[in-house]
Amino acid sequence: MNIGYVLRSWFKIRGRSLEQVSFAARRLAGIIMALYFLAHVIDISTVVLGKDVYNAFLGVFTSPPAILVDLFLWAALVIHGVLGLYSLIVEMGIMVEKRKTLLAISWVTIVLLFLMGTWVIMYVF
Repeated sequence: MNIGYVLRSWFKIRGRSLEQVSFAARRLAGIIMALYFLAHVIDISTVVLGKDVYNAFLGVFTSPPAILVDLFLWAALVIHGVLGLYSLIVEMGIMVEKRKTLLAISWVTIVLLFLMGTWVIMYVF
């Protein structure tokens, strides 16, 4: 199977249910978090190059583009976490008959948590 076709099919929303789109969003959020983890390991490893190099590299994380990356990561964490809880509940057989309502509640929760986290990232830190 062609990997490009498979990856493009994740982003085809037309004709898909909210459950299918949510599953793809959770999968994509997991990939984003894994890539961030790899970047974080590389970031932390700069400490072996010396204090000056590490401090210079940390300066990158306080720039406006880095704050945008933080917001993107926060969105990935919230999406992956909340939809993961949704999947756990449904797969355990709890609320299966009300799964559409639960999914709607999950997306409302995602939006609220994202907005609260955005406020914290923008104004508290």
